[in-house]
Amino acid sequence: MEGAVNSPDAVKGLEEYKELYKCCTPPGYTDAYMGETLDAFKSGQAAMAMNWFAFFPGLYKDENVGGDKIGFFVNPKGTTAASTLGGQGISVVANTDNVDGALAYIKWFAQPDVQKKWWSLGGYAVHNAVLTDPSFKDSQPFAADFLVAMNQVQDFWQEPSYAILLQAMQKRMHDYVVADKGTAKEALDGLVADWTEVFKDDGKL
Repeated sequence: MEGAVNSPDAVKGLEEYKELYKCCTPPGYTDAYMGETLDAFKSGQAAMAMNWFAFFPGLYKDENVGGDKIGFFVNPKGTTAASTLGGQGISVVANTDNVDGALAYIKWFAQPDVQKKWWSLGGYAVHNAVLTDPSFKDSQPFAADFLVAMNQVQDFWQEPSYAILLQAMQKRMHDYVVADKGTAKEALDGLVADWTEVFKDDGKL
């Protein structure tokens, strides 16, 4: 983590993120999440908003902001072109009451024709049979950007202690970006210390 989480590029990125927050966030949006972000965009309080692809079908169909009034794009490249994968993976818990039924559902849901239908209904399919279909990129106004994003995914750590790690990051980012406490470097150094403590408690360091 040392030298990566708190690298000069990470510090610069956090500083620029704070500049965006200070200049361009609607009043009162100190703790906005997905829903509030959509509300700000649809009400005209924000000209641009960042959110998950899963919300784009609804935005495109919205009579006030959708259709030819809206455009979509992948997060701009900083030092690395990367996207995070929203949502949760589907899996079967080992001690579930119906392992066979759960596995049968996953097997059914993963079929190419089911995945194509899922995409057509507004769900998000990542099956190769769907994504590599020549017609996919023109199937929705955001489909081509979805392909770009999926081909540059750098997802979060898959850690059992993710909630504690996330809470530590949220506090450090909030204190610097929203509450104006300290510097970006101090926030990221503090985050490395927080995460180091978590991993030590987990016996991983």
